[in-house]
Amino acid sequence: MKSKMKKIIEVLMIVVPVLMVLTPSCKQPNQDCIAIVHVVDTGQVPMTGASVLLSKTNITNYNGVTANVSQTGTTDGGGAVTMTFSLPAVLDVSVTKGAKSGTGQIRLEAGQTVSQTITIQ
Repeated sequence: MKSKMKKIIEVLMIVVPVLMVLTPSCKQPNQDCIAIVHVVDTGQVPMTGASVLLSKTNITNYNGVTANVSQTGTTDGGGAVTMTFSLPAVLDVSVTKGAKSGTGQIRLEAGQTVSQTITIQ
């Protein structure tokens, strides 16, 4: 009886780790939507310190729930700002720095990093 139990334990010690490696994880992959907005002037020079607003009003999901989405950031020394959203969307981009401004749109995709350049004048 001890011999049989010992063999079962030996088999389990081999089979369990193999099954753990071969079985796919239940964890969902990261599906964040990352937006990188580059801001330049009309001479294509990166604009540091520009205020960037990504927003959309009255977004309605498949359940009929309506929401407003917005996030702001300030461009870094290279004229870029990065923002992360949890759901895909098409957002309006509004950029200002002093009296200069610019607009555009960015399409966010699940699990993707999307880049958009906005020229301000």
